[in-house]
Amino acid sequence: MALSFSRVFRQCGASFLIGIIFSHYFSFHVSFLGIFIFLLICLFFLCIYKRKFFLLFFILLSFLIGQTRYIYSFNKLNESIVKEEQKIEIEASIIAEPILKDNYQRIIIPNRVIYTERFPRFQYGDLIRLKGKIQPFENFRSYGSIIVSGKMSYPEIEFISSGKFSFKKMALSFKNKITGALQKIISEPQVSLLNSIMFGGKNNLSISLEKEIQKSGLSHIVVASGLHLSIITKMFSSLLSLFCLGNFLSFGLLCLFLLGFAFMAGLTSSIIRAAVMSFLLVLAHFSCRLYNPLNALLLACLIMVWFNPFLLFWDLGFQLSFLATAGILFFYSLWDQSSFWQHSFFNLKGIIIIKQTVLACFSALALVVPWLMFKTQNFSLVAPFTNVLVIPFVPLIIGGGLITAFASFLFYPFGLLCGFFLNFILFYILKVISFFSSLPWAEIYIPYIFRWIIVPYSIFIFIYLRNNRI
Repeated sequence: MALSFSRVFRQCGASFLIGIIFSHYFSFHVSFLGIFIFLLICLFFLCIYKRKFFLLFFILLSFLIGQTRYIYSFNKLNESIVKEEQKIEIEASIIAEPILKDNYQRIIIPNRVIYTERFPRFQYGDLIRLKGKIQPFENFRSYGSIIVSGKMSYPEIEFISSGKFSFKKMALSFKNKITGALQKIISEPQVSLLNSIMFGGKNNLSISLEKEIQKSGLSHIVVASGLHLSIITKMFSSLLSLFCLGNFLSFGLLCLFLLGFAFMAGLTSSIIRAAVMSFLLVLAHFSCRLYNPLNALLLACLIMVWFNPFLLFWDLGFQLSFLATAGILFFYSLWDQSSFWQHSFFNLKGIIIIKQTVLACFSALALVVPWLMFKTQNFSLVAPFTNVLVIPFVPLIIGGGLITAFASFLFYPFGLLCGFFLNFILFYILKVISFFSSLPWAEIYIPYIFRWIIVPYSIFIFIYLRNNRI
């Protein structure tokens, strides 16, 4: 029964996504939808006599729901689209945590991105009045899963009032206290790298360091994802187990923690995906049910796409996050069972960590690299080496950062001691990034025509998985 439900869920979920994709690339006339609905009704009555058609009915129904959802969302988005350059004066609330860079501050309001001076600093939820020129984008752009269609550069900004109290604002305030405590103990640029690894986001990094991280193929370590959330969730779960709380209370606190961390990490596509999958894992654990990671990944995708169908097309972070997770789910266990990795040498203590890092890294890259080459036409040749050298230290950095911050709250000298050892690890990672990014062949440019190698590669991957998985 469970296998049958899993199969129906996957096929209907895929049909829903295909319906959204079709509606994005093809414009359907109302008469076509009318005919499609009529055929669907006829198929439903046919199912009453022959139940074997029920699966086909639900697949087509999911396709129709996907089409309808996209059309409704696009019409709603089209009402507020920035269509031409003009001078405006509006009042709006800041709907994402402002990003502070070397020489500017980036603010997001509904459907618009604002670039302004570094000071005065604005906060999430602030109500502001803007006066200036707005410029439309040629295509929609995504900033942390928020879709915008226009920008304003250095407009006149007047602060009106602070935002109302909310759980997200409280979570961001708590995050700022942690980052503030770390800044008192660890110097730059180590502390900026630490904050970015812990909570994701590149707002703490200098532009030069950000480019070096990208060239070395380590951009994913400064994007809060499943790796970060799993590490912190395990630490929080271990802490709760010390208090011997009941299942219901522990479940509630873990869910509250997942929600709070998702807000602190900026509600990016990767962290929302990781939070949904982590919630399903926690739910399965406390309800004594089996956890199917592939179904959880699909459900997370469906939930996110239902609320924002445009993530499929304009949010590269969303695409890479799901491809990386799918790569690990498809390839990790498959390659781990190969005769090469079964050698006793790879099961030695210490070596097994390197083995797991290499397998996880290459499993994710198997699906991420072709799509990244297709979208950006850039490829980091040093990524396999830098990931092996850096990824094993990420849990130590995240755990050490939290311990250092909380230790400084309780007993500042102990926080200094923890920060002293943590500083060495961060210094090592910066040296790895600096060395590999300085190599002339660290990153190569892929000519436009070679992007389409993704087509035969996708066919090869499909056949490979079909032949090697049960």
